Amino acid sequence: MLKLTELYADYLIMIGKLIKGEMDLENYFKRRGINPKVKLNEVKILINMPMMFNLYISRVSIGVRCMIMKAVLDLNNRQIVDISFSMSRTYNSKTTIGDFINDHLLNSTDTNLNKKRTYSIELYYDLSIILDIPFRYIADAGTNYKMMGNFDEYDREKIKLYTFEQLVNEALIESKNIIGDGRKVLGVKIKNENFFPFELDLKTRVDIRDRYFTIEIHIENESSLDYVKILKLKNLIKKHCKIYIRNAFLRENKKLIFLIILDNSINPNISYLGSDLLVDNLLLMDDILCNYDNSLINRKFF
Repeated sequence: MLKLTELYADYLIMIGKLIKGEMDLENYFKRRGINPKVKLNEVKILINMPMMFNLYISRVSIGVRCMIMKAVLDLNNRQIVDISFSMSRTYNSKTTIGDFINDHLLNSTDTNLNKKRTYSIELYYDLSIILDIPFRYIADAGTNYKMMGNFDEYDREKIKLYTFEQLVNEALIESKNIIGDGRKVLGVKIKNENFFPFELDLKTRVDIRDRYFTIEIHIENESSLDYVKILKLKNLIKKHCKIYIRNAFLRENKKLIFLIILDNSINPNISYLGSDLLVDNLLLMDDILCNYDNSLINRKFF
């Protein structure tokens, strides 16, 4: 976990002022020194404050939104180019991602129509999956934080449908082709085989690295979450696995995240998956709160 240094604390204070309207975007850019090469690592602390994180990302330009999610997900431009090339070979070039961020960096009100370069709509869709934020936040700088529930990027013809078991096997195969810091991200749908009663096909982001991968399932109705059903899914994996539940970025729904570890000698450090979000710890906390409530009910005060 990232340590809160004095410098990061200063950056977080700037973000707070930006959110409250005490600092305008131009001043924030100057004081923070925003440019395409800056790493906004302070967001790894902010990610544990969902409301503040969502308000912050909705205040800044599209380019900075990309930079924020690059930091959260530990992605660099080269990785994003490689990932996007594997998704859609029609728009890619070595400079596409860097150009995109540069073109959308400074002015929060510019749209694609104001740019010297124009970009394929498929790039916008794919970036929204790679960077794990709703399509509208990539396509429109004027989008404000409204807990968006839409999934435009997953409602496309090229999004494949898998059973959960098929997807795990696909990710295992893909992981064997990952070398070094290589990454592959998939946007797919999982066939709902009676695991979640209030869901249709499940919009899912898969992030594959060389020794572990995540299967991140959007759960649109929180009532669908059932620990017994989750364990049934876990039993299909047959690998060391940790399960987390957290808020999706800039959406009103939860995400059910399976972290599958292929090398038991490692303990992946993923900024947005804290131990407090582990399903087992969440259940323990529910039990503690339930027992506490019962003790209050049964307590004799007089």
